[in-house]
Amino acid sequence: MPIKTLVGPNVALLLKQAQTAIGADAIILHVRRLRTADGVQFEVAAADPVTAARSDLTVRGTPNRVLEAMAPAPAASGPLVIAVVGPTGAGKTTTIAKLATHPRVFGGWRVGLIGLDTFRIGAIEQLRTYADIARIPCAIAYGGEDLDQARARLADRDVILVDTPGRSAGHRLDREFSHQLIQRLEPAEVHLAIPAGTAPHLARAIIRDSRNAGVTHLLVTKCDEAPDETGVLDLAVELGLPIRWTTDGQDVPFDLASAEERVAASRLSRQLGAGYREAVA
Repeated sequence: MPIKTLVGPNVALLLKQAQTAIGADAIILHVRRLRTADGVQFEVAAADPVTAARSDLTVRGTPNRVLEAMAPAPAASGPLVIAVVGPTGAGKTTTIAKLATHPRVFGGWRVGLIGLDTFRIGAIEQLRTYADIARIPCAIAYGGEDLDQARARLADRDVILVDTPGRSAGHRLDREFSHQLIQRLEPAEVHLAIPAGTAPHLARAIIRDSRNAGVTHLLVTKCDEAPDETGVLDLAVELGLPIRWTTDGQDVPFDLASAEERVAASRLSRQLGAGYREAVA
């Protein structure tokens, strides 16, 4: 069966159409955002398992050392719980979909998803659709009791990825409630997603407002929209916050990369800048 390509404004609808056209075993090869005369559209490519296995959509031109840096260490016991937090529009749900399906991150792992974003219209549907297509179990939690049930349901998973709502500083109570749910899951890692084009002073404020979520890493998203901006990376180096992943587009799953080379470049630039300042002092 040939690869099925669909274009339209609604990603969730396109994913469902692909599954209907190909069958329950449909495999999504990519999801891309297109800029057209009619505005932003999305392209979904899908295939049956045999055709997908023959597809040349592989990770190319990246050293094995860097690819290996994309995968975290497994948990000593039970599922490894990783939450992605951040402001509205940072790309958290799409990033979760990339992480869940990228062969160099959790390939071979039994992945489960938990959705906490019950505030944003369409967020649950989007996450569930990605999960259905990838045949990954997904649970939605509205409160603590739901969360305990979700954790029990996904107890056999190797990793649980947690999608969280993005709330502004003006929604303090909602944000604190979300943080309480995250803490109840006792995640091993909490990645704070910040778009690459975010001004450093705003990035600092986002980090400060997210401190109760127990942030352990930064995750720089939308690098394609600000390819020359390094402010968030530089801030991560300054604050000593590790970055494992960056994203640079809407293509699920392959617009996800190791941050190792970008962080190394930022660290070197910072060191050279400090050396220059000492030399002229």
